[in-house]
Amino acid sequence: MTAVAVPKRREREFPRFKLPLAALIDGKRIEVCDWSVTGLGLAAVALTQAPGDYLAVTLLLETEGSCLELALNTRIVWVDADERRAGLQILDPAETTAPLSHFADLYLAGRVVQSGSKVYVLGHQMAEKKDAKAAVVGVTASSTGNGLAGRIFGLLIFVVIGLAAFSFLSSIVYKRLFTFEAVSASIAAETVTVYQPRDGVVEFAALPQKVKQGDRLATIVLDAPAADGKSIVEVLSACDCYVLSVDHPGSTYGRAGGRMLSLVRQDAPLYVSVRVPFRRLANISEKPQISLSYLDGVKAKKVEIVSIPKVTEYTTTQLEIQVQPGRSLDPSMVGQPVLATFDTAPWH
Repeated sequence: MTAVAVPKRREREFPRFKLPLAALIDGKRIEVCDWSVTGLGLAAVALTQAPGDYLAVTLLLETEGSCLELALNTRIVWVDADERRAGLQILDPAETTAPLSHFADLYLAGRVVQSGSKVYVLGHQMAEKKDAKAAVVGVTASSTGNGLAGRIFGLLIFVVIGLAAFSFLSSIVYKRLFTFEAVSASIAAETVTVYQPRDGVVEFAALPQKVKQGDRLATIVLDAPAADGKSIVEVLSACDCYVLSVDHPGSTYGRAGGRMLSLVRQDAPLYVSVRVPFRRLANISEKPQISLSYLDGVKAKKVEIVSIPKVTEYTTTQLEIQVQPGRSLDPSMVGQPVLATFDTAPWH
């Protein structure tokens, strides 16, 4: 390897950047006053070795928040005992001194910047190299880029959260101003009522959900035998129907004309019966949009009013209307509750 002469003194000192370099020799920290990729100049050092001797040196490149340590094999080139200075030649191959070489390139390119006692590398962050125990400093240009990206990301998060909050508040305001819910709503249909034909004890049959015309629904045990001598009267279904409700307790006495059962024809048209406050009559006359939410999660929107029944006992406080179901329904669903919402926004 070609010997490298490390300058002993400078005839004229030019203002220059003082590098944050130090060396560890035999556990002692030594100031590095001059450097290159092939040599080091030491100050305030008292070496016992002579020129030509080999010396193990750990080079410290100290920067903001970290320190790069490079273990180097060197040879002493010259020693000035009076001024306590020395010059060393670095004997390691380029692969070992790559971090120092890379830092030198940055320094010569003007990308090493000092701010007070802190040192930064513009536009680059040196990676760990072989035998390096810690990465070199964080960077200002990269930090600037990362900071800009962080600010943009933060701004995007702020915009998303702002839009979500605005949408949430707008939804609340919209509901308060333009929507209202029905007092109650349920699936309904025209029902068939079965009345008790004679006085006596009512005994119901094992009723399935569906019954056919002519199926036995119940029997009446008469107080006294009829003219034909029968003491039991059978109650039969008059239609193919769903059994909606049993309106009389079984095995109890009942009077003729009392309600026994409520049925719904299997082919009966279904609708939704909705009750709203009577003061909403003006809103209903403006044909608001009506949406229905069913128990099974199905939602029907923009359903229309079928009819407004005649005045009932509820008219003083509530108004009962019939609306389209907006979906296919099974008669077995009659009586299920429904959530009905009216949207009275003027642009509908």
